[in-house]
Amino acid sequence: MKTNLITILWKKEIIHWKRLGLMFEKFNGWISKLTFGLIVAILIIIAHYAFALMHTFYEIFLWVFFKKAFRANLQKLVLKV
Repeated sequence: MKTNLITILWKKEIIHWKRLGLMFEKFNGWISKLTFGLIVAILIIIAHYAFALMHTFYEIFLWVFFKKAFRANLQKLVLKV
């Protein structure tokens, strides 16, 4: 299987949404899920995409200017995911 940045990012997205779903199971009752759970979920999603965007720009920067470092970093990401 050929590994690229897009497949790694997609796998990380799947992990994020699974963990977010598990977070909702921690809240008891529908009222807490719709109020506090929704607020926490929105904050987590905003933070997640902020860091994901920064990380993607960093990887693109490495790909454009430092191909050797990009390949090494890609292999590290594969091992983490």
